[in-house]
Amino acid sequence: MIYLLEVLSLILTWIIGIIIIKVRKKTGIFKLFGVSSVIFIIIFGVSFALERPLMDIKEIEVIEVKEEQEIYRPKTTYHFMDITERVNIKGNIEYNKIGEYNVQFEVKTWIGKYSKNIKVKIVDTKAPEIILDGGEKYNISYSKEFEEPGYKAIDEHDGDITDKVITTKEEIDEENYNIRYSVQDQSGNKTEKVREVRIIDDVSPEITLKGAGTITINLNGKYEEKGAKAIDEKDGDLTNKIKIEGKVDTTKEGTYTVTYRVSDSKGNEGVKTRKVIVKKSPVYNPIPKQSGSKGTKGTIYLTFDDGPSTNITPKTLDILKRKNVKATFFILNYNTEGEKIVKREVAEGHSVGIHGYSHRYKDIYKSVDTYMANITKLQNKIKASTGVNTTITRFPGGSSNTVSRYNPGIMTVLTKEVVKRGYKYYDWNVSSGDAGEAITAEQVYNNVTSRLSKSKQNIVLLHDYAGNTKTLDALERIIDFGLQNGYAFSKITQSTPMVTHTPNN
Repeated sequence: MIYLLEVLSLILTWIIGIIIIKVRKKTGIFKLFGVSSVIFIIIFGVSFALERPLMDIKEIEVIEVKEEQEIYRPKTTYHFMDITERVNIKGNIEYNKIGEYNVQFEVKTWIGKYSKNIKVKIVDTKAPEIILDGGEKYNISYSKEFEEPGYKAIDEHDGDITDKVITTKEEIDEENYNIRYSVQDQSGNKTEKVREVRIIDDVSPEITLKGAGTITINLNGKYEEKGAKAIDEKDGDLTNKIKIEGKVDTTKEGTYTVTYRVSDSKGNEGVKTRKVIVKKSPVYNPIPKQSGSKGTKGTIYLTFDDGPSTNITPKTLDILKRKNVKATFFILNYNTEGEKIVKREVAEGHSVGIHGYSHRYKDIYKSVDTYMANITKLQNKIKASTGVNTTITRFPGGSSNTVSRYNPGIMTVLTKEVVKRGYKYYDWNVSSGDAGEAITAEQVYNNVTSRLSKSKQNIVLLHDYAGNTKTLDALERIIDFGLQNGYAFSKITQSTPMVTHTPNN
């Protein structure tokens, strides 16, 4: 710059001198050029000799932190030349470490060494990066709680700073909200990212069939469509929008599928199917009535239905133990206290038979499958409780019941089926009437003792349900009567001949 000023001064001097000479009409222009040129050369030479190097330190006063050590020198010019590479650095700068460093830059000139002391700042100005798993736009079902898909924050200098991320929820409306993620590194550089969360309805309506899911119809019978009900959590009752697909031809054997479909306002479809089996009805001849004449004559089998109960069964067991008599208990489902009683029955040598997990006639006599499931469920529970895999059973209501007539012919079928599957069922040929007409202990006693016979095996129907004190009060007298009149007492086992009624359905 100084050299430019000197040249401009020389040219200006020449211009002014020429103007003066012309105005005054004098000569000596060459003298002017000569004198001014000599003066310029002298000034230029002195300036050139005394010139200081020009160091541009602005670019290195603040330097971005680096991963590896590097060397930075200020751009330096001297006598129109770039002498940057000749600049020496005094002082240590750790370019990979944030901080302030006092440094001296030095270069040799014609008149000696030239140096400059500056303060260099190593800084981190790059913000961390936030990575969102699952994307910045995220859909979630209204039926589920929001579970963070995951995120990560990485800073080039600080490394993994995920644990420093702060999340905030910003409500927008009923169907939308934002999750804002923000993080700041040690140098104060901050980054934010937003995940847009949209709440969607992706839940299908729930279809509930009216009636059973599997229906068996006799060939040439009648199929009655019972329909279904559809409820959607958002749209409510959609029953009137159900579409039913599929036809049942009861004139042809086969398995038919009836499909029920319904869609909600968001297009979510609910589907349910019903299987309809059309087949010829099997021909079953009922098992002939067995009165007990094939068994050990003069033997009394005391059988108790509908237990165990906590207030009657233990006292019944006490009497049997005192009299040294074994009996048979056809039991229902039981709780923890009942399990203790069932275990006692087995431990004291009595037989435990299956009455059924449930005693609800309308439920258990719907079909062969529902009935068999009812007894196998209790059979498995008894085995788990006692280790005994019992196969003796008694139909709720007996094989001659009429409460199953809502399902025509079911008892005729079941009496064959249970035997076919390895069970033996036992009705009775001596009824105490304690679940019906007998209302006193005396009546229970008279009903039993008057119906005993030495010409048959006597299977006596009694009950140990809760509160049946009349049977409890009559029991010891019944046992005494039998012993005094030459009867023997025994329990039912798999080898005991069945005593059965004639099915009325």
